Amino acid sequence: MRLIPSSPLSCLGTAAVAVVVGGFVLVGCDVVDTDEFDMDFSFFSADGEESPDEDPSAGPGDEEGEEEETEQETASYGLPESCAAAGAAEVVGDLAPGPVLAEDVGPVEGIDGAEQVVCSFSDGSGTAGAPSLTLVFTSGADPSASPDVVQVPGAEEEMNWEVDIDVDVDTYHTDESDSLGGDLEYVGTVDGSSRNLYLSLPDDLYVTVVSYGEEVPREDLERIVMQAAERVRG
Repeated sequence: MRLIPSSPLSCLGTAAVAVVVGGFVLVGCDVVDTDEFDMDFSFFSADGEESPDEDPSAGPGDEEGEEEETEQETASYGLPESCAAAGAAEVVGDLAPGPVLAEDVGPVEGIDGAEQVVCSFSDGSGTAGAPSLTLVFTSGADPSASPDVVQVPGAEEEMNWEVDIDVDVDTYHTDESDSLGGDLEYVGTVDGSSRNLYLSLPDDLYVTVVSYGEEVPREDLERIVMQAAERVRG
């Protein structure tokens, strides 16, 4: 800071002039080391008015928005202990084709370190081709890259992707998937008999929903994986 007065300062003035320059206080014509005083000038602005404690340009919602942003950055995902712990029945709701829940919890065969929780809803008949809706949580393996990771009870033959079946594939984002930090991939047979929706999440966790034997709209599948992801979000 450089001071260029229009005329020399007079020591006889009736008003004292105090300016901080380079760690010193200039009072009138004398120079005083600020270390000799316990003085706090932070409460006053250049025009002598008291400075506000907070930035006036900051809106009331700015601090809340920063907190939400930090929370999203630190959020983590973990594999649930069971279908009940994941709230699978509540998430699937009326889309379940039957009241019977088949649960399978354990390691993924053939993939070291991978584990999953499979929650499959059906009428319990066990008949091949019977409608089912399966919600799968997988850790350590990407089901969209390895479809065999997801096993649907009663539909093993039809779900074998080595068979020549026409499918639609779509990788995309939504505002909700972005808020979860995830990516979506849809794979469905052209005839609508099977529809898979994969949601990849941070921490190498994946949520998959498979509708077999019934044409469940994609928006309903999206709702299921999003709500399921919220359930396992730390």
